[in-house]
Amino acid sequence: MDIFINGTKFRRGCLKYSVNESFFRVWSRKMAYILGFTFADGNIYKTSLAWDIQKRDVNLLQKINKAIKSNYPILQRKISFRLRISNQIFIKGAINKGLLPKKYMRKIFPQIPRHLIRHFIRGYLDGDGWIVHRTGRNEIDLGFVCGNKNFLEDIEKEIKNRLGIVGRVRGRTKITPTGIRSLTYHLEYYSSNAVEVAMWLYGNLSKDDIFLKRKYLKYIEAKRIYKVIWSRFRSKRLLQKEYKKSLKCILLDLYFKKHLNGMQISKILKTSKSSVYRWLELTGVKYLNYG
Repeated sequence: MDIFINGTKFRRGCLKYSVNESFFRVWSRKMAYILGFTFADGNIYKTSLAWDIQKRDVNLLQKINKAIKSNYPILQRKISFRLRISNQIFIKGAINKGLLPKKYMRKIFPQIPRHLIRHFIRGYLDGDGWIVHRTGRNEIDLGFVCGNKNFLEDIEKEIKNRLGIVGRVRGRTKITPTGIRSLTYHLEYYSSNAVEVAMWLYGNLSKDDIFLKRKYLKYIEAKRIYKVIWSRFRSKRLLQKEYKKSLKCILLDLYFKKHLNGMQISKILKTSKSSVYRWLELTGVKYLNYG
């Protein structure tokens, strides 16, 4: 039996390994996730579809292999693990959903059932995205990267439609170790917006949903850190509301007019001394003797 894909003829003979050939034909939470992950990290060769993943994340390949009902081997390479499926009916199903061989050609966001969109986007983020705590700015950053601007703009539209959060796609020029310049695009969210997007993607998952454990733990950590950051910000807001003046004016009054030290100020404001020191730095008030 010959199979034609994009004008190329393949012969389907006796197969050593098996896979659910109709996997990409029927929408499900797992299919949406794996399709999203494949848009980010999948590679279509002439006769196969492959995923390469760093060694610490091999568990994700095992989950994918199980979901697609495959007995193809996961092979260890020098710095990664690879799962390679050589089944043209399986591959054609992915291509029909917009998964073109070249990543830069993947311009069109698939038509995904509304209730499955977050699973597709989570899969893409697990493949080509990040959740980090920027210690210098003390804020959470969540982002996606892609070689195609239109694709990221479609993700931004979907997030805006679901959460009402506006993102921005920006171009970034990278120089490879061999000196080649390449243009990629980033879609990023910060602070509360980043946490809200992460909660939409990783919150309320069932035990059967697929996710990259490392990214999921980043999401849990981001929620914890943001809670701490927000509690500090919230206490400042309450103080400013109570005193009916800015935090800087409150500190200037206590130090310059009342000549109080850090410990005394913390008792009056009912907060920790470390918070007082941090606020003094943030507001630009010079405090030579923290006492």
